[in-house]
Amino acid sequence: MFQRITANAFALCVLTLALASAAQAQATRTWVSGVGDDAFPCSRTAPCKTFAGAISKTAVNGEINVLDPGGFGAVTAVKSITIDGYGAHASILASGTNGVVVNIAAGVANDPHRSVRLRNLSINGTGLSGGAGTRTGLDGIRFLINSLSGNTLSGNNTNGAFTGAAVPKV
Repeated sequence: MFQRITANAFALCVLTLALASAAQAQATRTWVSGVGDDAFPCSRTAPCKTFAGAISKTAVNGEINVLDPGGFGAVTAVKSITIDGYGAHASILASGTNGVVVNIAAGVANDPHRSVRLRNLSINGTGLSGGAGTRTGLDGIRFLINSLSGNTLSGNNTNGAFTGAAVPKV
């Protein structure tokens, strides 16, 4: 009798751990929508609302796709990823902050390429506001390795995109 209870308890523990690790798995493709919620799993049928919410649920070298038009907020990429707004008007409106920050640490074993691909996005700063000459738009995109394709950058401080520490590129 004791052995049977012990075996059942062990089986329950193994099942619990297996389900917990499955729940923490990251998808290779996630989705965002203007009517989504960041508490959702970011699947096509239950999309997230922001790029920041989706990136934490997307695997290294995965892809975040946009289901419908909307503003999906600023995002910090800490792993290789593709963010693609193809087929929808996908935008990032950043007021007083960077719209996209790419900060992938060197030497990460499961992310040797360290690349971020931004496609078909409209990345907008707010332009002039507040006191005379005060710009509160985004301060470009800071990245080490990237790919920009079909994007619109507007209303940003100085230049739209930066590579490395401070070398402007547009």
